[in-house]
Amino acid sequence: MNLFRLQIHPQHLASFKAVAPVLYLLTGGVIAAWAYFSVASPQRVGHYLTLHQVLETLSIAVSALVFAVGWKAHSLNPQRNVLILACGFLGVAILDFSHMLSFAGMPDYITPNSVAKGINFWLPARYLGALTLLGAVALHWRVPGDAAAPGPGRFLVLALVLAVVAVIHAVVFLFPQWYPQTYDDQGLTRFKIASEYGVVALYAASLGVLLHWARERAAFDVARLFAAVWVMALSEFFFTFYVVATDPFNLLGHMYKVVGYYYLYRAIFVGTIEAPYRVLKQSDKAMRAVLDAVPDLMFEVTRDGRYVQIHTRQPELLLMPASEVVGRSIHDILPPAAAAVAQAAINAAAEQGLARDFQYALDLPDGQHWFELSVARKGMDDETDDHFVVLSRDITQRVQMLDTLRKLRHAVEQAPNSIFIAGADGNIEYVNPAFTATTGYSPEEVIGRNPRLLSAGATPASVYADLWAHLTSGRPWRGEFVNRRKGGGEYNESAIISPLHDEQGRITHYLAVQEDVTERRRDEERIRKLINFDALTGLPNRTMFASRFSQALALTQRSGHQLALLYLDLDHFKNVNDSLGHQVGDGLLIEIAHRLQSVVRDEDTVSRQGGDEFVIVLPLTDAQQAAHVADELQAQVRRICKLEHHELVVTSSIGIAMYPEDGGDFETLAQRADAAMFRAKESGRDTYRFFSADMQARSLRVLQIENALRSALVLGQLTLHYQPQIRLKDRRLVGVEALLRWTHPELGAVSPAEFIPVAESSGQILGIGEWVLRTALAQARQWRDAGHTELVVAVNLSMVQFRHPGLVDMVRRALADSNVPPQMLELELTESIAMDAPEQVIAIVRQLYDLGVQLSIDDFGTGYSSFSYIQRLKVHKLKIDQSFVRHLGEDPSAPHIVRAIIGLAQSLGLETIAEGVETVAQRDVLLGLGCDTGQGYHFSRPVPAADLQGLLTQGHAVLG
Repeated sequence: MNLFRLQIHPQHLASFKAVAPVLYLLTGGVIAAWAYFSVASPQRVGHYLTLHQVLETLSIAVSALVFAVGWKAHSLNPQRNVLILACGFLGVAILDFSHMLSFAGMPDYITPNSVAKGINFWLPARYLGALTLLGAVALHWRVPGDAAAPGPGRFLVLALVLAVVAVIHAVVFLFPQWYPQTYDDQGLTRFKIASEYGVVALYAASLGVLLHWARERAAFDVARLFAAVWVMALSEFFFTFYVVATDPFNLLGHMYKVVGYYYLYRAIFVGTIEAPYRVLKQSDKAMRAVLDAVPDLMFEVTRDGRYVQIHTRQPELLLMPASEVVGRSIHDILPPAAAAVAQAAINAAAEQGLARDFQYALDLPDGQHWFELSVARKGMDDETDDHFVVLSRDITQRVQMLDTLRKLRHAVEQAPNSIFIAGADGNIEYVNPAFTATTGYSPEEVIGRNPRLLSAGATPASVYADLWAHLTSGRPWRGEFVNRRKGGGEYNESAIISPLHDEQGRITHYLAVQEDVTERRRDEERIRKLINFDALTGLPNRTMFASRFSQALALTQRSGHQLALLYLDLDHFKNVNDSLGHQVGDGLLIEIAHRLQSVVRDEDTVSRQGGDEFVIVLPLTDAQQAAHVADELQAQVRRICKLEHHELVVTSSIGIAMYPEDGGDFETLAQRADAAMFRAKESGRDTYRFFSADMQARSLRVLQIENALRSALVLGQLTLHYQPQIRLKDRRLVGVEALLRWTHPELGAVSPAEFIPVAESSGQILGIGEWVLRTALAQARQWRDAGHTELVVAVNLSMVQFRHPGLVDMVRRALADSNVPPQMLELELTESIAMDAPEQVIAIVRQLYDLGVQLSIDDFGTGYSSFSYIQRLKVHKLKIDQSFVRHLGEDPSAPHIVRAIIGLAQSLGLETIAEGVETVAQRDVLLGLGCDTGQGYHFSRPVPAADLQGLLTQGHAVLG
């Protein structure tokens, strides 16, 4: 909708422009709310009853105001439109009041309260309001003052509305069964939704009539009435969305309704009641303008200056009482200089008919006063006797003000600070010479332009937001900008900007007094660096590090993660200073500091504690990550360092303490990291040690596994075992799951639960995962060539693999290279993968689905899944986690969850497969619950492909 492309009468254009942004915003709010809650199930709103009652009370109060003001306005200036709106919204207020009292959770209102009962009052109120608005806008609006006196007919209208309201109450209380059902356990009924759209249709009709009125001059505020109807129509959409009576849609609808009522009040009744007062005020202002034009003193004099009449409200400005002045001449009353000016003014008026701007000064008891004369010829009594009206205004204050302004101008012109004055629109109207000296811009270059031309783009947006928050509220603002001179150089400027008000309190100008503080800020920055940073390396010193550590510790405590504190000491650094001198030693420390900073993240902090000791804090870091960082730090330190003509190689010893295991504060962690560092030196240097022996062992184990895993593929240490998947109803082999196994010559058989997380964290899972897929497909090709065309091979995908952008292409290439039909491949996704970034997951799953492969969700039920979201995933199977299967056949309550999962899968058209089946009892229970497939030790352990050959050659022999 673009209101301004319609043929709107100029009378309404400004009002439409004022309300249009609000209408755009509220319309967008409806769309955004619908879009958001269409993918995220609305939750019940806490304290909904209180919020509902507050909003309903507001709308009832506004409806009552509409009636009170409209009824009174009709008695003063009868208009049938106003009468219809007043009486109609009295009925709306009564029905809304009964709706509020009938809402579920309130004490019973005559009959038991319920959601349906509240709706039974709600719908008539909406239709009464919509019909009232349609009737009011459809009738011709009379110009105020044209209507006749009010008659008794308005009481008939009121009685009719009250009768309708009474009938509605009687039906709701006595015959609720007459109402069609509007709300049940599933939410709103179709009748309720259709009824709300019926209200929207009535509002749409009113909007059409209002658009007709908008094309011509009207006697009412069309734009705000249009806004009222539009917003009330928007509110109705919310009442078609909600499922639960206390969800956000219902609350938003009530909020929109209050806004619509506010616009209705502003559009009709405030304007109606204000109209007479506005006319009176305008008339009063016109009269005051005439009176204000009369100077303090008014005389009627003859051509020779003889006083005929005197009119004044300030007799203290006369040199003598008015009774003594009449009949005497200006030359008798005024000092000679003043009398000469007055006579000159009379002579000028005699020749030209009017004379102005004649000024003189008089010494009165309270001091010197200046007067300005305006003289006009009044008429002629006879041929020789002209009379003149002389207006003498006391301009003493003006003269004094001009004198003060001259002094102020001189002060501003000679001030050392940069000063400029901007108008209410923000554009510059005046600058002083100091402004030109500071910025390089002449007055001609900046007057009429916005001060933003000085901005260097480095001042935060929050500064400008704070500036305007102060100025628009009438308060002065003090702060700093980073500006740019005309020549291009940046400078810091401290500013005090104040709003200037007129006599009515309105902001007319802004005054800015600014000072160039560039050098002061540079000095402060140098001092700050000396206080907080190491003078040699530029790293944070002890003081700054203490603050950074506190922040890192607070972040770690809030997140519930770990924190690592590392103490790094250079090995044999004293030899460098002793043999090559402190200059080379200092250069080495600077280089080492740069290298250490290049390793850590932005949220980490490296500090030099003195000498050759450095301390590093790593928030949100576990022991494995800390060990990796320590390795990288030591690798950076031992790189060749070229200083002057020397090539130096140094090593380092690092001690690591972990929060919260090794301590809860800096002092404790520092002591223990220092102790661990000395343990590293005792172990031969160029190594790291944890303070905790267990953590050190775990770290070494992880690193050992990670390093060994890098060559596992090349050395052929990885193999695949396959665990059969058995169709329960006929106990036949229908598929296998490929499971990765690793046997190392020194480590032995390493559990997948141990090496898979290491492979994921180190990134090796991508290469290993592709090997697993291709190996499984190669085996599937052999089985297919042997005639086992219906066998499905399942391969697991890790979170790291699934997040990799090349996953779909990798699967496509592997299928093409193996020449295996896509339906023989099943990819298993864990539930945690499926719930991570849902929309992105859905897109990837659909691409895999389009390849033709089968998809299953592994470990289903162990996480949190939205059923509507699972429905959008194009998967074929749900895999029941073994934790739900373990107690089947033993615990009578155990089958409940499994039955629910199977029921969900069947309702979505998905197969189910249970893992961890170890007993006959478990198998039988699963078969009875309708599970399709089973997998577990009861049927077979995971075995090499060759061990399955016997089962396969027997034609998928029966198992279990």
